[in-house]
Amino acid sequence: MEQILLTKSNGQEVPCIAEFPQNLRKLVLVIHGYDSSKESENAANLMRMLPGKGFGVIAYDQPNHGSAQAAAEELTIENCLDSLACVENYLADRFPGVEICYFGSSFGAYILGIYLIRRAHRGHKAFMRCAAVNFPQLEIDERAKALEPVDLFRLFEQSRPEDVQFAFAHGECDSSVPVSAAVDFAERFGYPLTIFPGEEHPICTDPASPIRVAQLAAELFDSDSH
Repeated sequence: MEQILLTKSNGQEVPCIAEFPQNLRKLVLVIHGYDSSKESENAANLMRMLPGKGFGVIAYDQPNHGSAQAAAEELTIENCLDSLACVENYLADRFPGVEICYFGSSFGAYILGIYLIRRAHRGHKAFMRCAAVNFPQLEIDERAKALEPVDLFRLFEQSRPEDVQFAFAHGECDSSVPVSAAVDFAERFGYPLTIFPGEEHPICTDPASPIRVAQLAAELFDSDSH
């Protein structure tokens, strides 16, 4: 596993970990959830399962999360978008011409949705695991309230990213982000949604579930259309 430390234009650092196989075909950029980190079990599962299929996987710490370098930066929407852009630019520079795909988890999927509308992006496929599409309505903590969160439903209604192919997966019993929010979002905007029966937010009660999540993501990333 590679340890990578990137520096943003504001001088803040973005710590990353990555697995890049020799038979590299595509790149998967993983955006972790709230109060998580690049070392999340979700990212670890993807790094175990996807490189054997030719996918390079990179995960990074969002602002005010994870290792000390990233934790030192204030948590704001713009800072989160800047970190994601920094990692994407690094991948494009290091692996020119290799397709970049996105895997957003919970709050990370929420940030990814905003990013794909507000920022220039190179990727055209986004897998959204337990996406916090209703983040402004979630009761989390004071730090989350200070974010001045964006209404993702309204943002997509105003300017949906037509150049991006989305797929959603959600736990049926998710108590952090109710599955009803994902169903509403997916139906409203016409995106495929796979619901995992009996699963909570991590989608890992059944040992087969994380494997299936990785399979669904790989199927999206390997699809021809976007």
